[in-house]
Amino acid sequence: MKLNASTLSLAAAMVVAAAALAGCSTTSSHPTEQGTSSNVVFPDMKDAWPQDGTFPNIESLRLLQPGMTKDQHYALIGRPHFKEGMFGVREWDYLFNFRTGRPAPNNVVKCQMKVLYDKDMLSRSYLWAPESCAVLLKRPDVPVVATAPAVIEKTTMLGADALFAFDRAGPNDLVPEGRRQVEALGRELAGMKRLDRVQVFAYTDRLGSAAYNQRLSQQRADTVKGLLVTQGVDARVISALGRGASNSVTQCGAMPKARLVECLAPDRRVEIRTAGVK
Repeated sequence: MKLNASTLSLAAAMVVAAAALAGCSTTSSHPTEQGTSSNVVFPDMKDAWPQDGTFPNIESLRLLQPGMTKDQHYALIGRPHFKEGMFGVREWDYLFNFRTGRPAPNNVVKCQMKVLYDKDMLSRSYLWAPESCAVLLKRPDVPVVATAPAVIEKTTMLGADALFAFDRAGPNDLVPEGRRQVEALGRELAGMKRLDRVQVFAYTDRLGSAAYNQRLSQQRADTVKGLLVTQGVDARVISALGRGASNSVTQCGAMPKARLVECLAPDRRVEIRTAGVK
């Protein structure tokens, strides 16, 4: 059977095309059946096509992982950039450009990436030249913003009649139960991680002169402060203030004195306002 010139030319073209598809690699790292190589060879960058490589989608590169097929690679990062061929070969080479964020001429860095496939044509190795290019795929560290610890503000209300003997204000005038309450609060405050402030406000009722009530309330505030200090609370964060008969919380009209003293009891009080971190 005679073959004319046209038939021979078509056959030759088919052979060339098949060779290109099957693979005519510009380099050979001789991948093992496991998709590794002890002698990795990268092609000369001037042989790349497109000549200067491409600017890849970094998110697509981050999706690459061992066990992927060539079709999956093709979908994510396109065909290889050298003369490897598409099917029979077990190494694909790419030439990528990455923006550095630095001023020109150092605003772009070129990197080569090689993919090695195992005997089943599944990717096993991803190699970079230079090796430092692999760092470009690392996601930037998200700074950890330290949350400020919650500051707890609290007001403890203690009735003065439960703290002190009537019309008294000194440390020896504290009744046992009142002393226990203040000491317990002092231990709690001393055990906090951070204590920002302790404000002790003492009040009296309206009975007696303004000067007398002011002096009595200040003495009671100072006594409570001193007891807190004995439990380990830093005296520097404590303020003590007597407020006399101000800020009354009762509404007591005219009545016999005994009943009036009883009615005014809520006015005789000590408020301890604290702020800190437990």
